[in-house]
Amino acid sequence: MFGSRKPSPTEPSSLSARTGHAARDLARRGLGLTRDTVHRELLERARTQEELTDDQIWRRYQFRHLAAFITIPAVLLGTASIATAYGTGLMSSEPAAPACEPVKVLAPAPGSFNIKVLNTSGQNGAAHQVAKDLTRRGFTVVEASTAPRTLFVKAPVRIYHGKDGLDQALLAAQNVDGAELEFDGRQGTSISFVLGADWAGLLPGPPPKPPAMKSYTVNVYNATWKPGLAKKAMAELTARGFKGGKQGNDPDQSFLPDDVAVIRHGPDADLAAAQVARHIKGAVLREVPRDNMVIDVVLANHFEQVTPVAELPKPVAVRKDPPPTVSRPCD
Repeated sequence: MFGSRKPSPTEPSSLSARTGHAARDLARRGLGLTRDTVHRELLERARTQEELTDDQIWRRYQFRHLAAFITIPAVLLGTASIATAYGTGLMSSEPAAPACEPVKVLAPAPGSFNIKVLNTSGQNGAAHQVAKDLTRRGFTVVEASTAPRTLFVKAPVRIYHGKDGLDQALLAAQNVDGAELEFDGRQGTSISFVLGADWAGLLPGPPPKPPAMKSYTVNVYNATWKPGLAKKAMAELTARGFKGGKQGNDPDQSFLPDDVAVIRHGPDADLAAAQVARHIKGAVLREVPRDNMVIDVVLANHFEQVTPVAELPKPVAVRKDPPPTVSRPCD
């Protein structure tokens, strides 16, 4: 009576049908809710738009156009920048090419080429002073003068050179902070050392070396009543390696009753004069207006003889500098 009832064969298909109807109903309700939500959002925007004044609507329009005006070029510029970076290898995974290194080579000897010193700095006498200083550093200066008015240099110095004078210009440039080099197509190794508006002097250099004894001339004059003094002194000095010049009575007719000897020299020959003075004990150095490397030894009343070699002060050891080098710039 109360036994279990067997399901009819039609029940499973009836359950599936009900499940399908429920799913379709749920989908329709979900779609309806979505439509209602979107509809309400559109109605809300329209209502808000209607509440805006004409001025507010125009400002919104302008803002949108301005945003588009800024955004679109920015996107284009960014794209172009990235393309350029890839094109130049900045964003490439390939290794960058090694940087060019200057080539260091032995420099030419300072006295092996000619230098013209020209002045555009506006400082009177600057060219002659620089010529003197460069000469003391072993350079060969063949001219010191004012530059043409058409030439103006702002840098401390501009060094003009030719193809064969690059190393010479680089060597001279080591003496000035801020030196500029300029190729002017000249032939040979000579250079022009042009002082500019910012000229402030040469960099400090090593103490000058004593000049070679054959690089200047020594005259010996007698200013006493003792005959033969000049001839005897000249023979002794030339025997020690000096380059002899004139000898005889003093052409200036000096009267030196209280001196041993007076050594006259020009501004450029002060080191040479000091070298000669080592060989005449008690000699006095006197600078005179002279632009050459000629030394006058004027023997005075208290002169007796050239200082014997054994009594000479010990010479200063000649400084041995390493060979100078220059660094050629990259091509």
